[in-house]
Amino acid sequence: MLETIVQTSIRARFAVLGLLALLFAAGIWAASRLPIDALPDASTVQVSVLTTAPGLSPVEAERTITVPIENALNGVPGNTELRSISRAGLSAITVVFEDGTDIWHARQLVLERLRGVQGELPSTASVPELAPVSTGLGEIYQFVLRSENHTPMQLRTMLDWDIGPRLREVPGVIEVNSQGGHLKQYQVLLDRARMQARDVTLGEVVEALRDANMNVGGGYLERRSESYTIRAQGLLRGLDEVGQVVLRRDRHGTPLLVRDVGEVRMGSALRYGVTTYQGEGEAVTGTVMMLLGANSRDVVRAVGRRVESIRHELPPGVSIDVVYDRAEFVDRTLSTVVKNLFEGVAIVALVLALFLGSLRGALTVVLGIPAAMSVALLGMLAFGVTGDLMSLGAIDFGFLVDGPIVVLEAVIAAAAGRRLEGDARGREYARIVGGVARPVAFAVAIIMLVYLPLLSLEGVEGKMFRPMAITMACALFGALLYALFFFPAVLTTFVAPPQGHGPHWLGTLTQLYARLVPWAIARRWVLVGLALVVLVGAGVLLAGRGADFLPRIFEGDAVVTIRRAPSISLEEARRLDLAAERVLHRFPEVLSTVGQTGRAEVATDPVGNDNTDIFVHLAPMERWTSAPDFDALCERFKAAIEAEVPGTFVSVSQPIEDLTNQIISGSKADVSINLVGEDLEKLAALSSALGRRIREVPGTGDVRVERILGQPTITATADRERMARHGVRVSDAFLAIEAAREGITVGTMYEGARRFELRVLKRPDEPTAEALGELQVETTSGHSVPLRQVVRLEESDGPTAVRRQDRARTVRVDVNLRGRDLISWVAEAKALVAREFPLEPGYHMQWGGQFENFERAQERLRVVLPAVVGIIVAMLWLMFGDGLLALAVFITVPFALTGGMVGLLLRGQSFSLPAAVGFIALGGIAVLNGVVITNEVRNRLASGQPLHEAIVQGSASVFRAVLCTAAVAGLGFLPMAYATSAGAEVQRPLATVVMVGILFGTLVTLLVLPGLLYGFLARRRVAAAPTYLPARDAAGPEEDLTRGARAGG
Repeated sequence: MLETIVQTSIRARFAVLGLLALLFAAGIWAASRLPIDALPDASTVQVSVLTTAPGLSPVEAERTITVPIENALNGVPGNTELRSISRAGLSAITVVFEDGTDIWHARQLVLERLRGVQGELPSTASVPELAPVSTGLGEIYQFVLRSENHTPMQLRTMLDWDIGPRLREVPGVIEVNSQGGHLKQYQVLLDRARMQARDVTLGEVVEALRDANMNVGGGYLERRSESYTIRAQGLLRGLDEVGQVVLRRDRHGTPLLVRDVGEVRMGSALRYGVTTYQGEGEAVTGTVMMLLGANSRDVVRAVGRRVESIRHELPPGVSIDVVYDRAEFVDRTLSTVVKNLFEGVAIVALVLALFLGSLRGALTVVLGIPAAMSVALLGMLAFGVTGDLMSLGAIDFGFLVDGPIVVLEAVIAAAAGRRLEGDARGREYARIVGGVARPVAFAVAIIMLVYLPLLSLEGVEGKMFRPMAITMACALFGALLYALFFFPAVLTTFVAPPQGHGPHWLGTLTQLYARLVPWAIARRWVLVGLALVVLVGAGVLLAGRGADFLPRIFEGDAVVTIRRAPSISLEEARRLDLAAERVLHRFPEVLSTVGQTGRAEVATDPVGNDNTDIFVHLAPMERWTSAPDFDALCERFKAAIEAEVPGTFVSVSQPIEDLTNQIISGSKADVSINLVGEDLEKLAALSSALGRRIREVPGTGDVRVERILGQPTITATADRERMARHGVRVSDAFLAIEAAREGITVGTMYEGARRFELRVLKRPDEPTAEALGELQVETTSGHSVPLRQVVRLEESDGPTAVRRQDRARTVRVDVNLRGRDLISWVAEAKALVAREFPLEPGYHMQWGGQFENFERAQERLRVVLPAVVGIIVAMLWLMFGDGLLALAVFITVPFALTGGMVGLLLRGQSFSLPAAVGFIALGGIAVLNGVVITNEVRNRLASGQPLHEAIVQGSASVFRAVLCTAAVAGLGFLPMAYATSAGAEVQRPLATVVMVGILFGTLVTLLVLPGLLYGFLARRRVAAAPTYLPARDAAGPEEDLTRGARAGG
């Protein structure tokens, strides 16, 4: 069949060339439509449920909202994890589903469960809402709205009602999250003295405003032949109308209005977060969130264009400063990939020209690269693979031209010096190429097969590495298609048989190798033993360096996370944020800073006043002067802020790194340790002790112990006996508490399409429990009594938050590492904790982080790899028809991997999954070269050559092909191995393994494989020898037959 394909290609070569041009055009079309991103989106399928309940403490929010919703969601089909956090007035629950679950189906399942539980929630709780349909990496664009001529409230209103809606119109944008400034609110601020003087109660004002702010419909009237709609308009249309609402008439018959008992004003909602900018003051920020499944690069660019158009329409003095643009990182990463790929093509072309001695022949081989990439791009588009650092960054163009190199080498060896024209050339080329088609097809198929284990990975690691395997498999299929279908036509049309056997230097090298092969055969078991010793030694040394899931990728920006005492006020947090930003701006590496404390109205990250994230935009690393690398700069940031800003604990990370860690374990740290139990005080004590122990482990950077206690709380407890004595209803007493700070919502005010809340507030004279107790409460008899007479007011320290994991309370200890691999740190930390930190019954520990993905991948590969190895051996056996030949080729593969281990050791890199991909590629090259040598030896034995002569001359004849394929595969990774731009950290381990590994692996294949072939075949009994092995050579003499080896192959 393969011979028929080759013959068809040559007979219809002009039609085949036309198909090749169409393939190139299809590749360009696919490239123009391929989604582009920096990294694969490893987000899990998750649905977040947000419920607000003003006035509830964290424990009450947990008991009355979180637990009922968790019970309802428990067991929802496809659910794999349930985690939540309850804060004052807020419950946030995240439901994680199995990979592959349709997000819209998951949301529908959650909504159905929520409908059944809604009646169990407190009356003060809002209707549970689902967070936007975004991903863990959905925050793609952030900007600051600034003006010296507008108030923070005006800027926030402008963002919410003018800018935000226009950005939501951009395809792929699901939400624009506003934070900072002041949320506009119509307010009635009641005056206690004026209310007492007029004997007006809070309930009267609330009822009057609710009744006065409405529109109703009266149906319609028919008069004559026309229909008239009846409508009644009573919506309040401004502060004046609010003040004119009638409460009742006084004893003199004079109307008593709202404005008579308080101030009607434009105010701001109670804030739960604040945003600062550049260390100068407060700011208003907008964060654009991307729809799940959208193309981030296209969406960000569209958002950028929309922002530019909005800029021209803003009022005078208002400006938009972009502080985070995901497209910058995507473009930098894509630039790294494209630069490395083009440099790789240039190196491959140069190496081919050098080895083949024919520029035309080299160009026909290089033409296989765009052909293979066209197939790869079409495959990526068909399988929904994004073009990113993982899918495109692992492609080595040297692999894609191995097939054409072997084919061309066969043509050079068989047709060099002959004059072949027209049909005679086509027939001869068809015969030669048909003879090597089978081993080329088998070798490429085996290389594709070695990528199969990556397709078996699950979870986050599967989402990171499956695209790489799919892309590489498609590219290799394209390479095979070019080598067997397109290349014969190209070769026949454009390349005549060469006059010689290639460059003189290569002929000399071949002669030296031919003399070396008998020496290697004679010392075959010594070489095997030496290779085994080096393999074991390198493996032991590499194992001692530990391992990582992925190398840390420098994104070009930093996130400085600051933790403070849970009791800190928003104003004090704001003051300290500005001080921290001013410290950061003393570093020349810092270009801009934006600090966010607390949470926004859409609580996608439900944190308190004790948590601040400062986004730091950094200058390019080549301009850094304060530190040599990112880890060192992080330590400088941490030391400077903690030394100058009191009461702060600092940790430093990166935006995407933070979000990726949060996707994996629910925490932004490298490692998250969850202590699980029921008693919060005991959990707090255990977590503090655990944090102290963990700091002892070498390589520990930041240790953040979650502070769940210490939130000052004023608790008002209803005294039923006193309430009965004074005739006070609980609802009336608690209405006064609600009005004290949060305010009581009594309606909505409209300004055109804009909507604002109307609230009633009755604030105490001072922010103390005593002043709160002086608020007046209405009795059933129409009189008022102080709140302190009907409730017990107590000040105490309570929980600041209650975190739960799979329906059990947890407290988290977060750890970021510095200067050490993740896997060995986790192993040492777990051993330390198991040895020195026993837990009592009812309490246990859960570890989370990227190491889970590594361990899961490791377990998966332990199952899949043996199966793949078995299939490869079976394919080799099928190809050669001889188990010994298959075994000889396979034995060289682990020896070839030794060079990759040595490369990692020499460059000071630890083992990681990108390095594992490098070892996979290295194994494929070793198999390819082994197949080429063994197939040539097999053919010579079948023609009747003696064993020793067949091995020596056969190995020498394919020496140039083996050397050339190894050189293009290894040197093709040279740009990746030494790249320093964005995303190069992921490519370097892979490139290092392949580059250094091929050097050692090729040496092993060229020297050890001939000896293994001789050793296996020479000891075979004559009766068991295959037909191609002459009986007289079953154990023939080791004679020197190098004089018969041809210099050029």
